[in-house]
Amino acid sequence: MPLDAIIISDSGVKTMSGTNPLKLLLDGRIADVQVVLNYLKHQGKVLAPIEGDGVSSWASAPKLNGISLLHYLTSQKFEVELIDSYYEEQEEFRRLLKDTPRAVIISTTYIPNKPTLKKLVDDIRELAPDIFIIVGGPLIYLSYLMLQRSSENNYDTESAKNDFLFLNVNDEPSANLYIISLLGEKILCEALRNLKEGKPINRLPNSATLLGKKYNFFQRMDEISEPADFFIDWKLLPGKIFKSKVIPMQASNGCPYQCAFCNFAKDRKLTFVKPLDQLVNELKAVAIRGVRHVWFVDDNFRLGKDDLNNVCRRIIAEGIEIEWMTFVRAGALNNVDMQLLRRAGCIEVQLGLESADTMILKNMNKKASPQQYSEVLRLLLSTGINCSCYFISGFPGETDETAQKTREFIKRHEYPELEGYLSWSLYPFVLSPLSPIYEPDMRKEYKLTGYMQKWKHRTMDSDRAREHVLKTFLGLQNSGPIYRGDNLSILKSLGPRQRKKFEAIRHSLSKAAWTGLLERQRIMESFKQIFPSHDN
Repeated sequence: MPLDAIIISDSGVKTMSGTNPLKLLLDGRIADVQVVLNYLKHQGKVLAPIEGDGVSSWASAPKLNGISLLHYLTSQKFEVELIDSYYEEQEEFRRLLKDTPRAVIISTTYIPNKPTLKKLVDDIRELAPDIFIIVGGPLIYLSYLMLQRSSENNYDTESAKNDFLFLNVNDEPSANLYIISLLGEKILCEALRNLKEGKPINRLPNSATLLGKKYNFFQRMDEISEPADFFIDWKLLPGKIFKSKVIPMQASNGCPYQCAFCNFAKDRKLTFVKPLDQLVNELKAVAIRGVRHVWFVDDNFRLGKDDLNNVCRRIIAEGIEIEWMTFVRAGALNNVDMQLLRRAGCIEVQLGLESADTMILKNMNKKASPQQYSEVLRLLLSTGINCSCYFISGFPGETDETAQKTREFIKRHEYPELEGYLSWSLYPFVLSPLSPIYEPDMRKEYKLTGYMQKWKHRTMDSDRAREHVLKTFLGLQNSGPIYRGDNLSILKSLGPRQRKKFEAIRHSLSKAAWTGLLERQRIMESFKQIFPSHDN
């Protein structure tokens, strides 16, 4: 029986973090802790196999967008397979093509622009010229929103015409069907059924097709989310999903906040908090499948609902022995019992702090303060919960002085004496279409010109923002950038004190590599302070 479809979660394109390219490399590999051990074992070379690589790390978790599609389509009796990262799994993709799938489904959750999508589609066409390709997800939905804004004379869609679909019908991806929806699973099912039954696939609601040099858009219909749309029966999924022992999960969907830099597509009708019983049942289900770490991918854990203490008590009472990480707004932690949070398995909290300057936070519409950030960080770190913090350099209003204020804030909160570890990712401000700051009135207020990574406003430009990213990177000593590929079990075996020493050494070496020649002997001697037994 032929496959109905192959799902592709991600192409594998890296993020726009300004600190990712600055991380330490060993023999061409990012210096995750398991890579360091391999490097020491082989006297300055990284040789396969790397023990502990690709498992038990946050980066090893499969993408939830693909898992959700796999689950939904499987529950609807379709035969589907999942490719988590296309360019890393091309051999598996070729193998699946031998099962003569009827379609390839591409989710654009992690595909940033039209050129990236086109390259992916072109690569698929080389292997399967006639296969039916269906594309949906945020990039397609945002492209449609940009098309709607293109009729406004003072809204800059011209700069964006090569990054979004529908605006400039030139050099388009050769996909057969685009689903324009934030909740398009039902339309996807209808398309797959038509393919299976040999019926034409046209005029589906909330969809578009390209004919020659013109897109045809079909009837727009409102979609309402239902609780079942966010439920995953993990028992139905194949074992390979759980291979890394790390799984992404949602405790809620959506975000009610309107941060000025954010262009995430939001629809309040799709905002949803998962019932606690359902959340607990899903945690139990993945634990049975061997999962040891869960990454809650909420924008703000349970939408900041004031029930985190209850969630923690329930996890403890149910005896769920899973460690987890989540994004949460600092303000949502005001009344949380941090000791309870840690006992419930929370080992890391992600915090979008963005800046430590009151004025910049106000400009961003963050509804937060540096004082609040400071209090939350100290409470979490003193409890032994690690904090990974995200900062933006160069948002309108930023000056050398405000950037220095953020840099000094990070230094003050490295806290080498506390049990928890502080890590960070530094992003140059990106002027993203459909974000509030991209609106004409906001541009006028800040004298903001440019597009995406290249911009200028009254007090700074993009080149200067990148300089501050590097200056902050080089100026910190007792913390370091986020290494999501680190094997969590190896890190845990070090203990808090040795882990902090390891992180400080790794960051010191990455700074040395950036500023000049870093010799192999220095790397070996530095890391042997942490791993003396690997001195072979």
